[in-house]
Amino acid sequence: MAFWRRESPAANSAIGGMKVANLTGPGCSDDFGVGAADLGAMVQAPNGKIVAVFGDTYRDARAGSPDWRSPVILVGHRDPGGELVWEHAGGPDPDYARQLWPYTHDSPPWRRGGFSTVIPSDVLRVGDDLFLHAMVIKGFPRVAWSEIWRSSDNGVTWGHMGRHAGFAAGLHDGLAQSWTWDYDPDDGWVYVISTVFQAGSGMILRRVRPADIGDRDRYVTWGFQDGRWAWGVPPTVITPPGELWRETTFRRLRGEHGVGWVLGGFCISDRGLSYRVLERPTDDVGSRVKTMPISELSDWSVEDHPGGRVAQAYGGYIIPGSTLDVPNGIGIAVSQWNTRTHWPYRVMQFQTTLHSPPARSAPHARLAQRVGDWQTTLESVKAQDDLADLAVEADRALDRLRRAIDGSTDA
Repeated sequence: MAFWRRESPAANSAIGGMKVANLTGPGCSDDFGVGAADLGAMVQAPNGKIVAVFGDTYRDARAGSPDWRSPVILVGHRDPGGELVWEHAGGPDPDYARQLWPYTHDSPPWRRGGFSTVIPSDVLRVGDDLFLHAMVIKGFPRVAWSEIWRSSDNGVTWGHMGRHAGFAAGLHDGLAQSWTWDYDPDDGWVYVISTVFQAGSGMILRRVRPADIGDRDRYVTWGFQDGRWAWGVPPTVITPPGELWRETTFRRLRGEHGVGWVLGGFCISDRGLSYRVLERPTDDVGSRVKTMPISELSDWSVEDHPGGRVAQAYGGYIIPGSTLDVPNGIGIAVSQWNTRTHWPYRVMQFQTTLHSPPARSAPHARLAQRVGDWQTTLESVKAQDDLADLAVEADRALDRLRRAIDGSTDA
């Protein structure tokens, strides 16, 4: 992030999103007891397979049909044409996608367990481990709390990470309910983007070391305070005012011009699935071009899947193997639910094109961000006697630079 969130003139520019295949439903996942399912956040497991985590899942091709489960996992690969093909289920039965851990789906007066369902946010890989953040729902859409589970066998079995891996629903004013996250091997941090569940909100940014993923007290927030952005201060919304995000995806991808961070998902305020490509997790989100490859429609009679027009669309998770700067190199898992008839209730595979951020985009914003990073580094050395005087002089110089940037940006 930087000091100013100015929406690019090219924001909301449309790029094509084209359907590739259905990922859940008859003929593609019902052999594993997944007749109807949604969401489908994905990651590439240590063994190279693609692990997809789905939300509320039913046996038949209709939401509300028998054998309600959530979350469930399907494991597969991309065929030579790029289409996802499922090989087996995660959980205790490879032939049937069972609920990953035991609980009873309850309803008022809450006599059979105390909550309605568990909805997965996102799945993360670090080294040989997978981590799943999930929201415990008590009376949809109320989040009771969220928690983290870990798998060390490529997504087959999962264990809760303990009492410190639970997060209150009201944490950071509710902005830490629904997560998306990815790991940066260059600096050794896991970066977490989160929002309010269901109703949507702006996004906040946190980070944590992999060894501390299961300790809620070790997550560090990113915010704007005393005229600059810094880690360790109360979180500030990083997305432009007025944007409301629900399901989100955040992935570090390679392209022809290096590494970019794709940030997007279901943007309620756009009425579609929108994406930006950042240079780094702390980039100025508002300065980056926002594209909307999938338009969300309310009228089912005017759907156009080849053209990226999808009735009652949501989700929008990046599929592993996606590449920047390549035509149709980005795969997207798109959910669709006809809330009147309860079918379709499925996940589909779409593809689109996203480009690496321009190397010199928004120069003042990028320099301002770096000033904040330098300031954070200085704070850590001020207490060292042999560096204290130098740190004070550097702090003054950074303050002059910050004022100069401020003046040039307001001009």
